[in-house]
Amino acid sequence: MNELRRLFVSFGFQGAAFGAIGVIISLFVVIGLGGNVASGSVASAFYALGNLFGSMMIGVILDKYQRFFEVVFVSALADAVVTVLMAIVANIYFYYVFALVLGIFAAMMGPAITVYLNKKFDENLYRKRINTMNLFNSVGVTIGTFIGGFWLSYFPFITQSAQKMRFVFIISSLLLIVSTILSSGYIKKQEFLRTFKTKKFFPNMHSLADHLAAIPHNVFFSFNLRGFKVETGRYMISIFMIFFGANMIFSIFSIYLNEVLRISSGTIFMIYGLNNILTNTAYFLTNKIANKVKDSILVRTALWTRVVLFSSIAISGYIIPIGIWITIVAFLIIGFTWPFFYIPTTVHVTNLALPTDRGRIIGLFNVVINFAVIVASFISGYIALEFGYVTSFVVGIIVLFLGERFIHRLNTAMPISKEKIEEMSNDGKGDKSQSNLAAQEKL
Repeated sequence: MNELRRLFVSFGFQGAAFGAIGVIISLFVVIGLGGNVASGSVASAFYALGNLFGSMMIGVILDKYQRFFEVVFVSALADAVVTVLMAIVANIYFYYVFALVLGIFAAMMGPAITVYLNKKFDENLYRKRINTMNLFNSVGVTIGTFIGGFWLSYFPFITQSAQKMRFVFIISSLLLIVSTILSSGYIKKQEFLRTFKTKKFFPNMHSLADHLAAIPHNVFFSFNLRGFKVETGRYMISIFMIFFGANMIFSIFSIYLNEVLRISSGTIFMIYGLNNILTNTAYFLTNKIANKVKDSILVRTALWTRVVLFSSIAISGYIIPIGIWITIVAFLIIGFTWPFFYIPTTVHVTNLALPTDRGRIIGLFNVVINFAVIVASFISGYIALEFGYVTSFVVGIIVLFLGERFIHRLNTAMPISKEKIEEMSNDGKGDKSQSNLAAQEKL
């Protein structure tokens, strides 16, 4: 654990950066760039689209090249630069582009660390380490959210909300720089810099060009289910439905709080911060509870709780002022449910693939999640603009409910067995690496 602490802290600082700006990625479009709820949700969609592209690329990169620490370093550094550009931009379309690039690199650090842990530890230790990793990130998100909230609420020298939000991006960039410095300690500097040695520069650039040319193939390769368990396709459909339903609400929630419930930007940050505190608390409890309760029950309980609480949020706007408190309390409890869904699901997803394909299935998992967020973000803002926020919320609740029904019989997946590996090899369905793996496991 000691050797991983700095890496986890680096992920925590990335979480702090995105905790500070995550709340205002869409809200800044409305307050700082003169947009509306639809254009704000488009900004969220571009960020999610970047996450999608990043997830596609990272799943292939980690299985083929396994440069885990370099990926962590480069992702933090690139996001540090982009957040500065988002702070100074005045054109909404450039803002969309920067949100896209931010999302691409933001999607890389978590999967890189996840696959590294999966390859380094057995399942029991992997579960504990991934829980610890996400706890560091979640604590970082909480701290960053409160930093943003205090800045917007109590900093007296800047009065305009738009200018305060621009400085939140700058603060996030500084946090990402700290993340970059921490992660740099894991890099094998000679390997990282060897590309720039004179004798190897041109051959390495040629290799890099080959990899870039292969990106379109590798992107679509993310959707290749070969080597995964047969229920993988249905499992991913259920994941899409669950994240689509939730993000029909999440993608416009901060704008809803500000425009409909008339909650100030600083208070919104505080609400998100309290939400993250409860998420952190749940991360502490997840392993203990998972030892006593089946994963399938944890997932089902978390999803049903979300369906009920999202429904209470949908009707709360009709019973103001008590509806404001209903919304806040429901949102806080929703934060508490997250680890009880995400940790078991992540473990199940890795168990759907052969050990040689764990990076690819984590990439597919993140692709599906981000594709769901993209579609929900594009749709929710326009539905809210044309038909009202409640209509958007109701659509999300219905799809989330259907997703829970769909995943109910699929969330007890076990790892692919040695017999299955041998069967795939004998039937000619497994590639050479899978056959080698089966032979190694027999030893």
